Amino acid sequence: MADINRQDIIRGMMAEVDGLSYSMASASLEAVLTCVTKALSNHQSITLSGFGKFSVRHRRARSGSHPRTHQPITIPEVIIPHFTSSPHLKKLVQNPNEPNSDISR
Repeated sequence: MADINRQDIIRGMMAEVDGLSYSMASASLEAVLTCVTKALSNHQSITLSGFGKFSVRHRRARSGSHPRTHQPITIPEVIIPHFTSSPHLKKLVQNPNEPNSDISR
């Protein structure tokens, strides 16, 4: 199966909503992605009922070793985006052909 890209999502949005133009679907997708990005960059979480939760996680600093020299190094603390899927989404992924598999509940 091929991966889905931004263009595929826009076309899918157009197929789901009658009369939605390419430019409106593109602008809508950009608006959603901008809102998610801004919230995560402010260390806020986003919960989409029936889909999942976007949040940030703090990965503590730790010691490691340089892969070539094997010298000990300190790996700095980082903040990373994280996604937790909802039970409904997990169920749909496990059983994609199940009746009532609409994500918008």
